[in-house]
Amino acid sequence: MNTAIVTRPHLADALGNALAVYDRGTFEHSDRITRHARQLGQALGLDTASLEVLGWAGALHDLGKLAVPEEVLQKGGALTRTDRTFIKAHPAVGYEMLMAVSSTLLPVAQAVRSHHERWDGSGYPDGLVGEDIPLLGRILALTDVYDALTHTRSYRPSVLSAVDAQEVIALWSGTHFDPALVPLYLDVLSSQPEERAVPDGTDRLPPPHKT
Repeated sequence: MNTAIVTRPHLADALGNALAVYDRGTFEHSDRITRHARQLGQALGLDTASLEVLGWAGALHDLGKLAVPEEVLQKGGALTRTDRTFIKAHPAVGYEMLMAVSSTLLPVAQAVRSHHERWDGSGYPDGLVGEDIPLLGRILALTDVYDALTHTRSYRPSVLSAVDAQEVIALWSGTHFDPALVPLYLDVLSSQPEERAVPDGTDRLPPPHKT
């Protein structure tokens, strides 16, 4: 794992501050993602350098939303096809933004680019399958969806309880998520108190796979 990010945190910190100014809800969502991702990484036994990269990737995973018009991020109704094009571009845009800042951010950028990939290959932007998806991206995918399910959005005021959200996570094991990571993440979640839902964030989820 490239450890350059550990010695130049100011680069990523400045980008995180920009995201906080542009959209506070996304910043708060990213803060929770960072905490959960690091907890899962620790449970996996990742080394210190990898956990550092994972923490920055969690904080910056939605950086590409700086390129999404504010009216799309805050939209209360259904997204149009154009809106979805903006939203689905944000992982690749975030990658490009990080690489434009410094090539030392490559490990973070790779995790950011892959956090909407799915285990079965139906994700974006690259349609990666299984272990072709970077491990840190697979971790972020889990924590990102769980947070989206358990916190309100401008278009969806209702949320799932922790128990119901964990059932969805289990249901999507092997389709959306790495099946080896899911039970470990569920163990991490079961040891935590349920967080109070607050209005924030802008992630939009597809409907669950029908069984």
